[in-house]
Amino acid sequence: MNDDAPRCPNCGRRVSVDASVCGACGFELVTRRSRIRCAHCGSRIAADSTQCPRCGADPLASRFPYARGAARIASIILGVFLVACIGWVIFRAITTNTLSRALGLGPKPAPTQIIQIIYVVATPVPPTPTPLPPAPPTPKILPTPTRRGARAPIPAATPVPILYAAPMLTAPLNATVFQGVNWLIVLQWQPVSPNGLREDEWYNITITFTARDGSQAVRTAWSKETRWNVPNAWWNDASADARAFKWSVVVMRIQGVDPSLSPHNTPVSPASTPRLFFWN
Repeated sequence: MNDDAPRCPNCGRRVSVDASVCGACGFELVTRRSRIRCAHCGSRIAADSTQCPRCGADPLASRFPYARGAARIASIILGVFLVACIGWVIFRAITTNTLSRALGLGPKPAPTQIIQIIYVVATPVPPTPTPLPPAPPTPKILPTPTRRGARAPIPAATPVPILYAAPMLTAPLNATVFQGVNWLIVLQWQPVSPNGLREDEWYNITITFTARDGSQAVRTAWSKETRWNVPNAWWNDASADARAFKWSVVVMRIQGVDPSLSPHNTPVSPASTPRLFFWN
């Protein structure tokens, strides 16, 4: 069997591209076409199916046939309740003379005389500031003479400043689920500079996941672009019980031309906020 042939999603064996049923386990292989969910059992089936292969029912027939009638009854009850509320408001407005007062038909209240009381508070006069004596002159400290032939102290190395902001990841969204080994997973992020990276700067992508032996596997990759494709071979390297892949991006400054052979790499941006995707 060709190594590039797809695998059966049920048992993982290689199958032919034109095969409709797996020869090893008998699992039905559905070609890539539009799919819907069965309204009766919720299984994903082909959109042109007239009968669900899982439960045998009509996939377009709802398992709640009385849902439409129940919705209509609920609408009627809600309408009656709203009418009753409006009627109660009108009744209270009439009985409490609220409507007549709003229209100016009731007796007018007598004018009320308003008396304003003004309190005057005297502000105390601030005290006159006392002049302070002049500060004594600062003594000058002369440098200590250095013995002839002694070595001068070596200044501490200045750390490389952060030149860029942390890359902002755009796709895939956090906790996205991919099904099958043949998925093309493209990691994407926004550029950290409108002019692009310099000749000695690269995007460093770090991906961690659980390997088949239960240990933590770490994969790194380098890119000048703001996107990178995840190799399909990594699907077989991950554990069957833990299919979570965590990834992040940081800008690195390298020495030389090839980042994988650089003897010294220096980060020139903070690492991005990590994201997860699941590759089942």
